[in-house]
Amino acid sequence: MLDIYLVQMDIKPNDKAKNFAKVLELTAQISKKTSDSVPGVIILPEMFATGYLPLHPESAAEDFSTRDSGETALFLSDLANKTGCYIMGAGIALNKNPSQKLLNHASIFSPNHSQEFAHYDKRQPFFMEQGKFDAGEKVNLFEIQNWNVAATICFDLRFPELYRDAVKAGARLITVQAAWPATRIAHWKTLLQARAIENQVYIAAVNSVSSDGTYNGCSMVVDPKGNIIASAIDSKEQIIYARIESAPQEKYRNDFPVLKGIL
Repeated sequence: MLDIYLVQMDIKPNDKAKNFAKVLELTAQISKKTSDSVPGVIILPEMFATGYLPLHPESAAEDFSTRDSGETALFLSDLANKTGCYIMGAGIALNKNPSQKLLNHASIFSPNHSQEFAHYDKRQPFFMEQGKFDAGEKVNLFEIQNWNVAATICFDLRFPELYRDAVKAGARLITVQAAWPATRIAHWKTLLQARAIENQVYIAAVNSVSSDGTYNGCSMVVDPKGNIIASAIDSKEQIIYARIESAPQEKYRNDFPVLKGIL
């Protein structure tokens, strides 16, 4: 079993302090829900600390390699310790290769560890990112309490080959951290279910909301059959919770082996 908490939030542009405070407010009760020892993962939207995109993304770039390497990394590490959950944040990192461009970076911290547990760099930068952001190079599979997990970010959702790559690598749960606009929210819903169905995986997808209606959430967890098993009740800030289990997924894959010859 794995408990999933999607943090659907209104992100204040270029204001890390307010966004950190909002995450703390929304997740305040989660630690109480983990008392039964079921492992949990808290998933935050794309660029949750700065908004998408910050005015000067290069000035918002941070190092996420350890809890002490940047203020967002420190916040994620502290939140993992406070809640007892794995934390999936998303921010802007500086590419350390010779290009020195930016990376749209998913950063995972685990409780009581000072190093970044795992990371993923967005493989399909959106149009607004192109020119300043490099594309990530690969799937980064990581394990949370016996669950093989792969991260994706927003625009990645439109590229089914990225999700098939993740499943071939062994993913059973794929996360999506997004700033997906309301004008294309029908695509969001359809593509999330399609990615789950075609790969027989769980999809946990969190989106932001905004008071001006630019973002309207629709965060959800989808099971391997494409059923929405948890979703936001409206376009307001909230926690969307789901508990997923591996046995039904294994049975479904065996009963309806659409991935035979692929995996």
